[in-house]
Amino acid sequence: MQKKMFRQEVFYLLIFFYELKSLSMLKTLIVFLIFALTGCKKSAPLPPDVLRISFSIQPVTADPRKSGDIVSSTLICLIYEGLTRRCPDGLSELALAESVEISQDRKTYIFHLRRSFWTDGHPVTASDFEKSWKKIIDPNFPSLCSYLFYSILNAEAASQGKKSIEEVGIRALDGNTLQVTLERPTPYFLSLTSFPSFLPVPQHCTQETNQKDLVTNGPFYIEKLVPQSTIVLRKNPTFWSADSTRLNGIDISIIPNETTALEMFQRGELDWIGGLVAPISPDALSALEAQNKLRYFAMAATTFCTFNTRDGIFKNENIRKAFSFAIDREEIAREILPSCQIPATRCIPPALCGGKDRKIFPSFDQQQAKIYLQKGLEELGKTAQEISPIRLHFRSGTVDRMIAQVIQRKWKDLFGVDVLLTQTEFKTFKDFLHRRNYEVAIANWVAQYQDPINILERFKDPNNAKNYPAWNAPEYVSLIEQIQNAISLDERNRLIEQAEDLIAEKTPLLPIYHWYSSNLTNPRVRNLYTSPTGGILLERCWIAEEE
Repeated sequence: MQKKMFRQEVFYLLIFFYELKSLSMLKTLIVFLIFALTGCKKSAPLPPDVLRISFSIQPVTADPRKSGDIVSSTLICLIYEGLTRRCPDGLSELALAESVEISQDRKTYIFHLRRSFWTDGHPVTASDFEKSWKKIIDPNFPSLCSYLFYSILNAEAASQGKKSIEEVGIRALDGNTLQVTLERPTPYFLSLTSFPSFLPVPQHCTQETNQKDLVTNGPFYIEKLVPQSTIVLRKNPTFWSADSTRLNGIDISIIPNETTALEMFQRGELDWIGGLVAPISPDALSALEAQNKLRYFAMAATTFCTFNTRDGIFKNENIRKAFSFAIDREEIAREILPSCQIPATRCIPPALCGGKDRKIFPSFDQQQAKIYLQKGLEELGKTAQEISPIRLHFRSGTVDRMIAQVIQRKWKDLFGVDVLLTQTEFKTFKDFLHRRNYEVAIANWVAQYQDPINILERFKDPNNAKNYPAWNAPEYVSLIEQIQNAISLDERNRLIEQAEDLIAEKTPLLPIYHWYSSNLTNPRVRNLYTSPTGGILLERCWIAEEE
């Protein structure tokens, strides 16, 4: 009788929403039905002390030296351990480094390693760190993150082929002692060492990545890997802190469809979804918020529109400004984004600046958009019809697709240009960005460590793979160098703002919104956190017994 009454109520609600012709309310109802109907089903048996999560894509690599995306980085941090590890507040704590000595001039760090082992029984040595880091700096090695090592003595010159790798300030003094000499005092250096690129790989063996017999040294190891399907991790008994690892394993399902992942969570088949590795469908967020099921964490991450300043019409500054003034971030936030996300008016995420925001980038202004378009067209000697069509790239995903559609409509309405939307899967999209094989794109970044310079330094070199617009300017390079050498914190903060102002003035990109990470967690999961840089911190996570 109760089920029959429930179905009748649903039927009348559907008729009501249809008569209102309210698409957004109808979406909310559909999500409600998913929860109501799946909630009636019997949950799947829960494995003891095994956490079940999902990734939206297959990790590109399990090699710390080649990592450059959040999903690969998440896997890498579960199976490898470095000198330090990330904490929920974004700071770092000692891990394989039992202690560290820092010289009075703060340019020399001596790390004393604790006794630890690889999964094949060989000891982890200072030489593993030295050779792993130097390999990333090698200009012939395909790393996306060599620039993160530029604070180390001679690392930048070596990566450009101007000095030999042996001149870089990284040296194993003995099996358990690593000495690192910096170019200059770097206040965030310890935080850097917890980033995936700084985690070591074993030097005593060669191995292919993404295979189950990978030799690693983290809290978990890969027991099984089925591409595009499943990654099974199990507790590593050789891990230096195995006694404090309370999970026996982590089962990772590769689920590209956001709705499918949500349904699996509702059926009790997943313990956690969300963050950057398994985004929750935006259509579901309103219903979830209403039920107080979501948890939110501020993130050092931003979605933005990037212009290719190397080729095509967007080499022209006035054209970039025109198309920036024609993006309505408030409409995007109102119509597409969940209530917690913030329209961005600066390129540095507030999570890196103590929550502080600055309104320095162009806001939606139709008149200014048309003025700058006319200036740019005159400089190019073209008409609006001659620059049409424009191709807008974005990666697979509901939110980016909806943002691209809003931008497409605005640019068509204001400028009369046709905008061709090109959606590609993650790996191909990243390749487009790294090679600058695009005109304009919806992209995003996540800070790799807790300091604004991580966002700003990528624009120092137009060849940096993460400098998606391929933009730079001599005055900007000078500002970054002054920031790196600044002694006073007040002076450093002032220079950071000047560098950010210059990006806003030249507009190689337009920030759209800063992120808050939303996630769903099964009540049986305890002590699971995410960091501001997007990592899922599972080392101390545990599963509570059923009551």
